[in-house]
Amino acid sequence: ELSDRMILDWAERSGVWRSRGYGPGTRASRDKPEMNFGVRELDDDSIRKALQMVAPLQQRHYVVMEVRSNLLADDRKSLLSRFNHPMFKKLAHVVVGEPPLEYKKLVQAKLLQQRQEQSDRRFELQKLEKQRKRQLEKTRKKREREKLRAEREAKKKAAEAAKKAAEEAEAAKKAAGELQNGEEKEEQEGDEAKPEEAKEEAEEAKEEAK
Repeated sequence: ELSDRMILDWAERSGVWRSRGYGPGTRASRDKPEMNFGVRELDDDSIRKALQMVAPLQQRHYVVMEVRSNLLADDRKSLLSRFNHPMFKKLAHVVVGEPPLEYKKLVQAKLLQQRQEQSDRRFELQKLEKQRKRQLEKTRKKREREKLRAEREAKKKAAEAAKKAAEEAEAAKKAAGELQNGEEKEEQEGDEAKPEEAKEEAEEAKEEAK
């Protein structure tokens, strides 16, 4: 089979990593699925072009499963032109009508599986989102508590600093008052001592005069 779908199957069997994986629901289109390998040669259709060039050189049976391209005249002519060697016999099969019951059951089972997986993924994402929101809320409340604690500590320190400054100012004022009172007392004692000294000097002068 020559198709993008088969390239994906080959890559999966070869163990090539794909960003979206290979499980059900990872392909937006079964006819032209996106590659998403992260490998330039696979993502830019180089592999598909190489296969299209090499395939006509091999005498083998090929099935070209290109739904859209096979239904477009220009694309169909371009594809057939590659196999223009006489060894190739070209056959076209168009399948139209009601599919068999077994095929219907198979498709329905796969669709049900895809929906279940999508539902499980949504549930897990919602669960993770709730956990993330709870963690964010917990972190926010913790930061608010730390902020309030820091504000209380700052207010407490400011009040203690103001109280200490007031006590120091009161102590300085008291000390200044005591110093001033001491100086006034010394001046008063000095004034009281002067009349006594004068009296003594007068008596000494009187005795000398005798």
